[in-house]
Amino acid sequence: MAYRHIVVTIDGSETALAAVKQAATLAKAFDSKVTAIYVLTAEPILGAEFMTLDAMQEEYLSEIREKAQQDLKQAEQLFAEQGISIDSKICEGFPVHHEIVESAKTLDADLIVMGSHGRKGFKKLVLGSVAQSVLGESHIPVLVVRG
Repeated sequence: MAYRHIVVTIDGSETALAAVKQAATLAKAFDSKVTAIYVLTAEPILGAEFMTLDAMQEEYLSEIREKAQQDLKQAEQLFAEQGISIDSKICEGFPVHHEIVESAKTLDADLIVMGSHGRKGFKKLVLGSVAQSVLGESHIPVLVVRG
């Protein structure tokens, strides 16, 4: 099976960098188009009090947008080292897994490559598993890479 368009998720983590490396290998092998996406979300755990402070919220969103841009630039550089140019996109929404699946669908991707943090126990219960949720919701094949 050849992959025409690969979506790789970026979140600034080491596992995301492992996913980038795997996506680059696949993109070279199949001459695929690649889009790197970064999903921004205001953490719902912060509560309504935080969300009502517009100036603080805007400063927070500005900082995470800047971080997302830096992380996407790093991914672009890693792909460029392999001779691959990519598109990048910042998405905003919640839950994160839904934004990943919808972005891949909108981009007409035929593969999602993402890292898994391998959370266990209480962290998995509280934070959930984005990779597991994407696997459950996506009709597009998903390659999960461990960091």
